[in-house]
Amino acid sequence: MKKLVCLIAAISLAVAMVVLAQPAAASTATVVATINGGGTAEMQDPLPAGTSHWGAGIKLYSDGTASGSFDCVDQHGDAPGFPGNIWGHVTSWFIDGNGFVSLNVVGKFVGFPGGHPQDVAFIVRIQQFGGAGVGRWTLEVDGFIFCYELLTSGQIVVHWN
Repeated sequence: MKKLVCLIAAISLAVAMVVLAQPAAASTATVVATINGGGTAEMQDPLPAGTSHWGAGIKLYSDGTASGSFDCVDQHGDAPGFPGNIWGHVTSWFIDGNGFVSLNVVGKFVGFPGGHPQDVAFIVRIQQFGGAGVGRWTLEVDGFIFCYELLTSGQIVVHWN
């Protein structure tokens, strides 16, 4: 019996060593682009609702997945106002029918004042990369575009690999 226990232990150790010696399966997804940016933006027609502070740091992968985050804070008191903070992790991306880089984000929304975090999934569509007066993006929840943003400071930049 003692020999059987020793044999099983030896076989288990050998199997573990072989498994650990094998290289991990290489991921086939590679980074195809990096998007970075931040600053302020002004909500444009048809929903001109004031100033937003936003930031993003995102990696786009060849298999359509993405990593990184997006955050947008709409200032309280702007008229007509959609005050709140919406943020989350970018999970995937695609180029939509208009040629815009579209980011699928899963995160939270907190309405001001005194709101509580609510789960939300949203799409950020980057219509134009660039700085103040040039960079544009939209934020869409359940098929409705809540924000049409034009950068007033900062920039949104893409680096394609």
